[in-house]
Amino acid sequence: MPMLEALVCEVHSAALLTAAVASAINAFKRDSMVRGEGMIRPYVPGEPAIISVLRNGMLETDLDEDTVRLVTQLFDDLTPARIALDEYFSDASQIGEDRSAALHLLTLSTVWRRACQDALLAVRQLHADLRQLPTQYTSNSKLLNNVLQDAIMGGSPCLDAAGNITLPDLPQRRQSARRTVCQPCQLTYNRVTHKAFVRDVSPGGFGLERVPHLVPKTVVQIELPSGRRFTGVVAWCSGSSAGVRFTRPLLPNDPLLTG
Repeated sequence: MPMLEALVCEVHSAALLTAAVASAINAFKRDSMVRGEGMIRPYVPGEPAIISVLRNGMLETDLDEDTVRLVTQLFDDLTPARIALDEYFSDASQIGEDRSAALHLLTLSTVWRRACQDALLAVRQLHADLRQLPTQYTSNSKLLNNVLQDAIMGGSPCLDAAGNITLPDLPQRRQSARRTVCQPCQLTYNRVTHKAFVRDVSPGGFGLERVPHLVPKTVVQIELPSGRRFTGVVAWCSGSSAGVRFTRPLLPNDPLLTG
């Protein structure tokens, strides 16, 4: 279930960001609307590490083939969408935003609305699996369904009255933001080293998979492939999943949180 939750978080986040960019593009024809790179690029979704793991068949979930296909299709179609946006930004720096918008509007509208359609299919496909997660994720799914449909139809649900991108608040908000890591690690526990897997990270600790039985409140050491080592205390353990709380929290600009 922790890996499923991590995947759902990434898909929901990518879906919301896709709707945000599409909202801005849908409003290009209107006067005084956001067209600048500095205002749009921060909302362009990338491909998180967990999707690469999913593509390689290494993600330990019970997702069916259709779900895997639709989720990966979303991130596949985001690649040409990002390329089209980069070409618009490049021309805008040379000929101005208005002329570049007129030149690229048809292509941008096509690829970003298609990405919204892919996001809608992925969100709907994952909806049945949300019964395993807190109910807020179901509320997320319903909100995203409405926002994506609006963007597909040419609306701008993620723009405020002034034309600036404003993301609607999703019902599911983590108390401490987590970033997907998806890296193997060496876990030392009771002086014995085991191979494990770092699922995600927050300023306060790691989420781990493929761990041996760990006793809460005991000290462990974790080494990443980069050679970085962390000391923490087992916060909880359930089956092969565990949470480890760092003895010293990460700084906000730590590469694990921002890279």
